Amino acid sequence: MKMMQPLQNEMEGKKLLSLLVVSGICFSAISFIVLNDDVIASSESLSKSGVPVLCENGLCNPIGSETKAIGNFIQQGNDVNSIGVAANVEVFTDLKFVKNNVQKQDFKISGNKVTLFAEKDSFIREVVKSSNEGSSEVLRVMGTAGTNNRAMLAFDQTEIESLTQGKNLESATLKLYVESNDGNWKEGQMINIYHLRDNWIEGTGANTPFGNLVGSEEGITWNCSSDSTSCTTKWNGGYFEETPTDSLFISNHVKDGYWIKFDVTEDVNDYLSGSPNFGWIILKSEEDKPGRINFASREAQSNIPELVLVLSK
Repeated sequence: MKMMQPLQNEMEGKKLLSLLVVSGICFSAISFIVLNDDVIASSESLSKSGVPVLCENGLCNPIGSETKAIGNFIQQGNDVNSIGVAANVEVFTDLKFVKNNVQKQDFKISGNKVTLFAEKDSFIREVVKSSNEGSSEVLRVMGTAGTNNRAMLAFDQTEIESLTQGKNLESATLKLYVESNDGNWKEGQMINIYHLRDNWIEGTGANTPFGNLVGSEEGITWNCSSDSTSCTTKWNGGYFEETPTDSLFISNHVKDGYWIKFDVTEDVNDYLSGSPNFGWIILKSEEDKPGRINFASREAQSNIPELVLVLSK
């Protein structure tokens, strides 16, 4: 009987080893699916679920959209831990992951006007502080009861320097295309654009709360400029100048399909004079008041953010 014990232990050990090997293979397969560059992320059931409350605070793409990923299903205005995940189980079952790889568009020249296109852009969420949205097709600016979203974008400094060499900069205009306005701005308010004071990484995440699983290990979040171990506490929603570069009044009259324009001439002149170019961040002047606006990001691949430079000799 004593001689049988080692044999029994050996057999049990082999069974355990086999189980671990099988588990490892399954995990690897799942990881491959999740991290593959061609995977598209959406939750199709969300668009058909008839639960608009999940999207009222701007986390989702419009209900009924056939062409855009709909994978955001944590309602802003609530902490992720208290959202009641059990109520959204049906959304988890159909979840597909998204990872977009978008090439920066080349600049265009027309007479004395040069149009550059965003090199990187994203938006950050105060409620879901570790969410990276570098692959989102929108840049969201909103805020209601602590659910603030801020957009940021940057343009290639090398291109700016090359295209303006030997010329004078007459004006620099940042243009953003309005994908959607929620029409909840009441009397309206200002949105401000600020020069960022720290560099940041776009990342490839999308769709809270699983965005970072399919994104790069690093990418901008509310907490960090790159969501890395070297994250500095001074970031905290963006490290930017105290005085806005420009401001625009947004109301319910700003319709879908409009282009809004910020005058960023002063900042671009500073970049050409040697100041570091970390791009801009856009946020509401009164973030705790209602109102949400979505701009097309570079991932939308049409009507993407533009920096228009007017030059003279």
